[in-house]
This record gives sequence, structure tokens and C-alpha cells, in this order.
Amino acid sequence: MTERPSDPPWLATLTQHVESKPCVLLRLDESDSASLIESKRGFNEFTLARPHGLLSDIKTPTACLIFGSRSDLMQSRDANPPAYLGIVSSRSAITTLDTRIKIKRAARIEPRTESDLLALLGTGPQATLLRRKLESIAPVVVLSPKLSSALISSLAAIPANHGPMRTVAESLHVPQRYNSFSAVQEDAVQTALKAFGLATNDCAERVELIEGKATALARLPVMEDGAKEWPLPGGGQATLQVRMPLIEDSAIEKDARSIPGYILTSSDLTGRAVFKKGRETLEVFTANRRDLENVFGVDLIYVNLTKKNIVMVQYKMLEPNRRDGAATDWLYRPDSGMKKELERMKRFSKQHVPKPLEYRLNPQVFYLKFVKRNAALSNGGIVMPVDHYERLLADPAYKGPRKAIRISYESLGGRYMRQGTFLDLIQSGYIGAHVATTVQLSILVQAVLDGNRSVVAAIQTSLDTDN
Repeated sequence: MTERPSDPPWLATLTQHVESKPCVLLRLDESDSASLIESKRGFNEFTLARPHGLLSDIKTPTACLIFGSRSDLMQSRDANPPAYLGIVSSRSAITTLDTRIKIKRAARIEPRTESDLLALLGTGPQATLLRRKLESIAPVVVLSPKLSSALISSLAAIPANHGPMRTVAESLHVPQRYNSFSAVQEDAVQTALKAFGLATNDCAERVELIEGKATALARLPVMEDGAKEWPLPGGGQATLQVRMPLIEDSAIEKDARSIPGYILTSSDLTGRAVFKKGRETLEVFTANRRDLENVFGVDLIYVNLTKKNIVMVQYKMLEPNRRDGAATDWLYRPDSGMKKELERMKRFSKQHVPKPLEYRLNPQVFYLKFVKRNAALSNGGIVMPVDHYERLLADPAYKGPRKAIRISYESLGGRYMRQGTFLDLIQSGYIGAHVATTVQLSILVQAVLDGNRSVVAAIQTSLDTDN
């Protein structure tokens, strides 16, 4: 398919992908549909086992159309059960006879029936090909590359499909290694979720995206009664995959400005996601670089309004120290910009007197997260408070042969925090600014780091707090 000038980047990405790894159409019977409705993640994420022959032609990962069957558990006035678009993310043999596939990031789309899907293609040659495919009674149908491309284009003509389709497109290419700023933002979002006690595949109640702006939030799964919204280029807002009442005046820019402690303009913000766990709420914002005066040199800002603490994290890349072609250690060599970044942090690091019953192991706001270049995001990296880093700068043991400062992974000798410990301390409120400092740092994001990096901000609140 030839990319049209008006095609958003995600549509071009998805179209090109299915031309090499064609779409799959899954038909679920009433029993499977009922079981999925009762499962923890519903149609959003599940595994399916079928005979080898039915699944052998699937090239993963690829887009997947799912048509369920009506069951007594589907409470809807509509005669047709919902249809879904998701990703077949993996395929593997599990027994002598059966293969298992995993479907994830599935979200409701239109149309709901195979006949209406066929009608989308009109009367051209691709419609004829699809009609022949649909005449099969097989529960799994693999489409051709050209038919897949035509179908994606036709589905994208329905505005309500944009949210699910963008999620699928973005999720086909999730950063896996620390080799780009996109990977840093992905890790920052996942760190925020883990600090809140969520798994990386837990569903958001709501995700709001700005069209044309890249954000890791576009890859988040949304629970079936959640909502994805898409501000329209000409003003107004289209509601995508809505299964619950919208926030009043739900333009994302207005929402962001009304959140206590945040001042974000429409040009800053790229996305917002809302998660709930018990009586607590996590709101995650992503924002673009903006060159203003008052800049925290950080990639992740975490505000826990339940514990009234705030923590800010800056990522630093460790480079391999090679000897005879092999990496013997990992080093961080501060560049000229790091001094200015420390000065920015100190500008906002003033400590206030804690309340009589308030306790912190360390009231430091700023932390550095060191990650190995090209290492897997799952490795987690190591973390230290910025005041510990400043002590290292004064330690002769960290000066190289030319008196340059080198933070060596090996020379740290374990004097750092692993990510799990760091997240536990955030959750418990044991680290981060005291209450008075947190209040004074309410204006969190006006701009972000030098370069093409972006910032992630997360606010945790509780129904039991006054905030």
C-alpha cells in the first residue's frame, strides 16, 4: 500500500508490518468467549491452543482480528458481540498435537461482524479475496499480505478504530534495550507502574493521546470499560473505544492543567494514563522537551500524594570499558553538561523541616539511574541518590589516569540500590522530599533535559487523602 500524505505514522507502520507478517483472523466459539469474559484480563490478553496445522502459517508478531460469539455473560442490547484488534505476540508448540499462541493488547473495534468487515472493502479484488477466506469454517484464518494491507487501510477509515490500531502499531516495536531515548521513556513509564505496585501488563482505566506526538503511553493496554481519546487536528475531540462516561470537558490539555501540582501546556503534553488499585489512583503524564529556564534535569518525576513524598530520576548511560575487545567493566564519565544539571537539581533541593511525626530514611529528591548501553530494559539498572554521587566526585578512587572522573560499575562495589529496593522505598514513603518540600515542588514539569529526551511524570493519590 502506498502511504498517503495524511496517514499518521502509526498507520504507515502498521500497514508496512502486515505486508511482511499478514493479519490473522480468529473465530471464538461461545464457550471460549464466555471463558474469556470471566478471565482476569478478558479479551485484552489471553493464550489459545489449537492444532499445529491451524497456526503454522502465522508469522509473529502480527495484527489479529478477533470475532467472538454471543454468550449469556455478554450483557448488551446489541445483537452482535464486540470484535477486537490485538497482537499475536508469540507462537510455540506445547504438545505433540497443539500449538499455543498469545494474544495481547486486544481492544474493541468496528465493525463487529465478518459481513460488515467484508462490506468495508467494497467490490474490488481484495473484497473478493476476503469473501473466499471468510467462506472457510476454520477457526483461524491467515490473510494474504495485500489483503492485510487493504483491510488495515479500511479499518483506519473508521475514527473509532484509531486508538486500538495505534496501540497495536506501537506495541509491535516496543523498545527492548537501552539504546534510545524512546527506551528511556519506556523504562520510566514501567518504573512508575512498578512503584505503584502494578505489573507491566496491567490495564489502564483511561489513556489519552495527542495525535502526532510520540509517547510510550500509546503502548499501554486499556481495560475493556476504559477509554482512549484522540484530540482532532481541527479542534474538538473524538472518543475512541469508550465504555464509560467521559470526564467533563475531557480535552487532555485542560485535564492536565487542573491536576494539583502540575502545570503542563498543550505543547508540552504528549499523553496521560490513569490507573487504579484499590482506593489509590496513579496518573502518568508524558511530556516533550521544552527549553525553558526552570528545568529539572530529570526523566521521571514520581509524586506520591498518599505518603506526600516526591522523587525525581535522571537516567545515565554506562559505557563498556573494553580491554582486548571485551567489556571488562562499565563506566560513566560525566560530560560538561552534568555540572549544569547538578546545579539545576540543587536549585530545587532545599530541605524543609519535617513535621513532628514525619520520617524519611533520606529526604533527597533527586536520584540517578545508571543503565548499561544496549542492555535489556528488564535488567533494571542501579540507582543512587545524587548526594551519594557528589561524594563519589570528591573521592580520589574515582579519578582516572588523567584526573577525569569515572564512575565504575565494578569500583562501586555494591554501594548502590537495585531497582526493586528503590521502588519499595518509594512506595513506603521512606525516601523522597518531606511534605513541605513536596508542596513547594508542585510545579513539576515545564521542560525537560537537553537533547531529544522526554519526561515522564506520575502522581499517586488515594481516596483517603485530602489532595
